[in-house]
Amino acid sequence: MGGKKKGLANRLAKMSDEERARYMQMKADQEEEARRRKEQLVQAFMKNKIKREDNFARLNKAKINQQWHQFMRLRKCREMKENCEHTKKWIERVVALKNRTIDNLMKELDEAEFQYSTNLQAHLQHVDNFIGNSIFFPTSNYSSSKEYSNVCT
Repeated sequence: MGGKKKGLANRLAKMSDEERARYMQMKADQEEEARRRKEQLVQAFMKNKIKREDNFARLNKAKINQQWHQFMRLRKCREMKENCEHTKKWIERVVALKNRTIDNLMKELDEAEFQYSTNLQAHLQHVDNFIGNSIFFPTSNYSSSKEYSNVCT
C-alpha cells in the first residue's frame, strides 16, 4: 500500500497545477458518485427491508386477528352452551311446575266429578222421593198448590 501512495504522489508531482486540479476534481467526482451510489443502494436496501417488514407485519396482524376471532368464537360458544343449559334447566322447572299444576287440576276435577255424581244421586233420590210421596197424596198436594195459586192471584 505504501508503494501505491508513493506512485500517486510521484504522479501528482509530475502534473501541472491545472492537470492536478482536474485530476483532483475527477477524483472528487468519482468519490461523490461512489458515495451517491452507496447511498442509493442503502436507500434501496432499506426500502426493500421496510417493505418486507410491512408484509410481515400485515401477515402477523392477520394471524393475530385470526387467532383472536377463533378465541372469541370459542368463548362465545362456551357462553352460548351455558345459556342453553341454563335455559334448558329453567324450561324443565317450568314444565315440572305446569305438570304439577295439571296433576292438581286433574285431582280437583276428579273430586268435582265425584262430588257432582254424589250430588246428582242425592238430587235424583230426592226427586224420586218427592214424586213417590206425591203419588200417594196427589189430592192434598194438588189442593194445597191450588189454594196457594189462588192466594197469589
